Amino acid sequence: MSHLSILPTAYTRLDLLESSLRHEGFDVVHSAVMAPFNGKAHPVDLLAHLADDAPSLGWTQGSDGAMTMVADLQRLGRHQGLDARLQRVARQYALLSALESIDSFGSSAKMTIDSV
Repeated sequence: MSHLSILPTAYTRLDLLESSLRHEGFDVVHSAVMAPFNGKAHPVDLLAHLADDAPSLGWTQGSDGAMTMVADLQRLGRHQGLDARLQRVARQYALLSALESIDSFGSSAKMTIDSV
């Protein structure tokens, strides 16, 4: 029997996003200020960057809990492979979120992970 689950990846947990970013090789700092672009600096709740010359990415958490990414899109578009890394971050975040949800159901929950 096969079953497909689609997991939404709206970021609402800083801790899970941080873990997902670190898993993908990003350095992460809390409560930081992004380097200026568009003429001004941007304070963020979470700042991520790679060791190479990739642009920094930031996230701010709104009063509703949802996080918004802050980034220089022009610089992001020029960095090879960053989009694939961010897709892996989203998948890792969704997996961590799902695993935590399963833990909240106790022993009545069952999850099977099959490789594709």
